[in-house]
Amino acid sequence: LTFYVGLAHHICNLLIETVALYLEADDKSSTKTANALLLSLLDILHCVLVYTANIVRQALQAQKSGAGGDTQAAEDLLLINKPLTDLISLLIQLLPSEDTEIFVSASQCLSLLVQLYGGNSQDSMSPENMDSFAEVLRSKKDTRQLKLLLRIVKRLVS
Repeated sequence: LTFYVGLAHHICNLLIETVALYLEADDKSSTKTANALLLSLLDILHCVLVYTANIVRQALQAQKSGAGGDTQAAEDLLLINKPLTDLISLLIQLLPSEDTEIFVSASQCLSLLVQLYGGNSQDSMSPENMDSFAEVLRSKKDTRQLKLLLRIVKRLVS
């Protein structure tokens, strides 16, 4: 658990800088580099969120079954990773990306974040973010992707 202290802040900082590079990239080579770096960072974020979700799920299942499990580790992990909620708006802004891999990675990370933390972020429902959701909901045809996006919006609103 001590390994995770500070990791969330590093992931946030790196993703914020990389998304800025990705969105500002103007030539093919810088776009390709920013894209590869962004996908790697989204993969790391996804792994952290999956790990956290699994620990929380195990603690909840143990509590539900009466086994008594250790909920403190799950609570600590949620607190340590709370800074990752700062990425909610950033991930929403990535959803309309023309790159399918970036859309898939961003939507999976966003889904896990809102499952773990809900709509805690003040600016998650900003006009810019609603524009991103509207754009991506209009452009996607895959029913599974649309359902995932609607579940994300529902969790952000509630």
